[in-house]
Amino acid sequence: MVAADVSPAMLATLRDRAAEAGLTSLECAHAGFLSYHHEGPPADAVHTRHALHQLPDFWKALALDRLAALLRPGGVLRLRDLIYDFEPHEAESVFTAWLAGAANRDPAAGYTADDYAEHIRTEHSTYRWLLEPMLTRAGFDIVDTAFEGRLFGTYTCVRR
Repeated sequence: MVAADVSPAMLATLRDRAAEAGLTSLECAHAGFLSYHHEGPPADAVHTRHALHQLPDFWKALALDRLAALLRPGGVLRLRDLIYDFEPHEAESVFTAWLAGAANRDPAAGYTADDYAEHIRTEHSTYRWLLEPMLTRAGFDIVDTAFEGRLFGTYTCVRR
């Protein structure tokens, strides 16, 4: 099993948790979607959680192509991220509700409205209706989707 992340702190935490759990077959790679170089046979599965939104759509499409290339045919991609499941004209009402449901100004209680607003301004979450064609064009069949509200989606895809 290989875990890749661009954050040294995340990799250190993962190594610590793996050691605590007695996992010895985990390899950690300091790399991202666009810099990871897979060695060995094609992978059976890839899991990405709350990372793809770090990339603008142009790079997202390239990253999905790279993920498909490292998977064997029939391999599974499990993707969870902040994905917009609404139309552009609904953005104001969806984001207003999201900000209203944030933790008060105490970051220890969870993400604050300021955190969410910063995400909207600086991150690259995309619309569902843009992401799904990217997955298909990269060579994936979408076999399952699940959305929590209108902002978080999980996809299970199989490489053709």
